[in-house]
Amino acid sequence: MARFARPVKERPRRLALAIALLASGCSVPAALQAWDPLPLAPAAPDRTWTPQEPPTELRAPADAWQQASGATLPVEQKTHDLPDVVDVALRNNPETRRAWEDSRAAAARYGRSLSAYYPEVSVEATAGPSRFLFQNDPEPITVQQRELEPQLELTWTLLDFGRRASSAEASRQRLLAANFAFNRKMQDVVFAAQRAYFALDAAKGMLRAAEKNLDLARSVREAAEERAALGLATQPDVLLTRQVDARAVYDLESARVLVSDAQAALALALGIPANAPLEIAGLESQPLPRNLAVAVDDVIDAALQQRPDLAARMAQIRAGEAAVERAQSDFLPTIGFSGSYGVDLWRYRINGAPRDDAASPDYAYLFNLDWDVFRGFDRVNAVREAEAERDAARADLANLQLETTAAVWKAYFNYRAARKKLDYAEALLRASQDAYDANREGYGLGLATIVELLTGERDLANARYLVVQTRAELLTRSAELAWAAGAMQVGTLR
Repeated sequence: MARFARPVKERPRRLALAIALLASGCSVPAALQAWDPLPLAPAAPDRTWTPQEPPTELRAPADAWQQASGATLPVEQKTHDLPDVVDVALRNNPETRRAWEDSRAAAARYGRSLSAYYPEVSVEATAGPSRFLFQNDPEPITVQQRELEPQLELTWTLLDFGRRASSAEASRQRLLAANFAFNRKMQDVVFAAQRAYFALDAAKGMLRAAEKNLDLARSVREAAEERAALGLATQPDVLLTRQVDARAVYDLESARVLVSDAQAALALALGIPANAPLEIAGLESQPLPRNLAVAVDDVIDAALQQRPDLAARMAQIRAGEAAVERAQSDFLPTIGFSGSYGVDLWRYRINGAPRDDAASPDYAYLFNLDWDVFRGFDRVNAVREAEAERDAARADLANLQLETTAAVWKAYFNYRAARKKLDYAEALLRASQDAYDANREGYGLGLATIVELLTGERDLANARYLVVQTRAELLTRSAELAWAAGAMQVGTLR
């Protein structure tokens, strides 16, 4: 290479390096990259990186979402109600799968921490020929031998003054924290599925309202055109109705976009592709949540007692306390036992004489005491570190309790307000319908102007939209309050 002063002399070295790498099982190109790996990175900050491998080997498979969680698509040509949708979300959403795997990993780590209570047993053996020269007077002796030495070793910590117990307790508390976090993640997924379900139902309600408003606008336009043909209305009146008609068509297309967006959001909450067909049942006939019969302080107290994420933070604090005990126990010694037993089998020749066989048992049974008297203040600072991490976990718990209280407080009063807003919206819809009917009748009799009729039509359309929105808001606020209080049912709701 040009960077070396004398490349000719480097060739034997490269050859020797290649031979050594081949002998060690490494491929030459991969091993030489250790010398200069920079060419594997992008060549310049203003140029894209092109992989050397074929793109098909680097791209993720199109069904990776399904392989990771074993997800199954919902049944086609079936209308799914809310329990069905929640069940699909819990089975398919990758977040629940990730939280479940985290809990399983924490359980395995706890099992590993208990392995310190058991002895360690290992078997090893050495075998092979050897030749050496023994300097002897008056002439040296050449010894040739073949040797086989199997050996069994056992090491067992008998007393460690709390090291194993504190480590195991810390792992157990982290397992509890992971399990509580899994439960909270399930509640998160249920709430996300409910919220997306209500949003899609509201979007479909908005679409139905937009269709009704369009029919209403066209009926008003036709009525104005008929009156204009009879000389009872002016051309500006007709133009105003056509303007309202065009606006209703625009609102209808906007409502269709809202439906498609809500369908994509629901698919994401369920852990399925957005292009998978999923029909939901409408909530028009479903009973609405009732008024709250408990005080906000009672809901807050219940949330502080039953939310899984708060229990997870408490488990983290207990794990921190166990870590402090583990760090403190390092100041004390450990007492253990070690033993080994083996047999040394060999045959040998001396100066080419006929070979002899020999065997000799090797064994040892020892008790040992290990005590690090001083390690440069490492253990002192380890205790300080563990105490600081424990106190940080306490601060996290305090912060989460405050956040929980604020979330429950907001969700509680948002729910109460949504319940009243729905009553007002329904009353407004009835009044708007009556006002529109009166204006329509008056317009037919020549007692109301087109402006009054169009104003009544606009108010009726807005009232329809408002009822749909407030109904969806009430359902969402109800689910949000249950989620904030940690009282949301998880698992299959059937």
